[in-house]
Amino acid sequence: MNSVELMDKKNQLKMKADAILSGAEKESRKLNDEETNQLEALKKEIADVDNEIRELNNKLNKETTKRSMEKFSLLKAINDVANNRQLDETSQKVVDAGIADMRKAGLSYSGQIVLPIEARSDIQATVANNGQEAVAEDKLNILEPLRANLVLSAAGANYMTGLVGNISIPSYSGSNVGWAGEIEAAADGAGTFDEVTLEPKRITAYIDISKQFLIQDSVSAEALIRADIVKAISNKLEETILGNAAGTNKQPAGIFNGADALDDTSYESMVDMVKTLEEANVSGEFKYIVSPAAKAALKTTKKDAGSGLFVMENGEVDGIPVLSTSACKGILLGKFDDYIIGQWGSIDLTIDPYSQATNGKVRLVVNAYFDAKPRRDESFVAKTLPA
Repeated sequence: MNSVELMDKKNQLKMKADAILSGAEKESRKLNDEETNQLEALKKEIADVDNEIRELNNKLNKETTKRSMEKFSLLKAINDVANNRQLDETSQKVVDAGIADMRKAGLSYSGQIVLPIEARSDIQATVANNGQEAVAEDKLNILEPLRANLVLSAAGANYMTGLVGNISIPSYSGSNVGWAGEIEAAADGAGTFDEVTLEPKRITAYIDISKQFLIQDSVSAEALIRADIVKAISNKLEETILGNAAGTNKQPAGIFNGADALDDTSYESMVDMVKTLEEANVSGEFKYIVSPAAKAALKTTKKDAGSGLFVMENGEVDGIPVLSTSACKGILLGKFDDYIIGQWGSIDLTIDPYSQATNGKVRLVVNAYFDAKPRRDESFVAKTLPA
């Protein structure tokens, strides 16, 4: 059935229900059992029709959005803004979807292009001056998922998207029990509740691209600019999280803030880091994230005097996987599903065609909103390398 037929069916059902109610009212009596059953059945049918109408409308909306996304070219949209041209209808629909995401999250935006992150699209790069299109078969996001570019996500960090307003994640210290005599009063064994609050913080980066690049019509050029936008955000986010800066109302705290230095990169030091987690009753899957310098040290530090083995072998330290990134300030061991990364809204792009004009470039200023915190501080041990 189409939406018109469904609405007709709904109206007919409501008329039947009204007839049953009005009949009883005219006779000044309550509904009998048969009428009550009929009325309940009609209410259920009306609810089912409402669900069908809702599903049909959602399907139509998705198809409309999909048709718009399939012809969207980020390069063309940037080129139009840089040359002071109005966005075409397809580009405007994509931007409107991104704006809707920002408003839902309670965030403001300032850029001329606001990109929805989760919407899916065929990549089609349209050249502004001749209208030809290069069409790719693969379905990709308007922007590639940010989590795919984060070592933290590979380590198992929890990545939350589509957030609205500030969010609080509860934690509980656990109940305590103790021994007591036969008639001795029990001690209070209640644990303590706490919460980790995440609130949106603006992260910004910029990308300079040549004006010549903007007129490219290849699918690979379109994919490259999208990937560069995500990479710029990913690098800045991971650099902050795995850094040593103190947290402020503008940025999350770096996990190495206040970290102590290792005595050395010996096998005993690595075992001691594991011991610290286990003594805090942290259990589960552990992983290391290390800097390239730390990785090199672990791979060249002998495990003992006689085995010929090194502390790090085959990408692991004592069976624990090791991930490496230049963003890391030392050696981090943790249970990473206790680390939360939150994202709000969409990607806000400001097109600046002036500041790099003498170099034949256009500057893209990227804004997005994130926060990141450990759910349990005890789940992580961060150590800087010895001086």
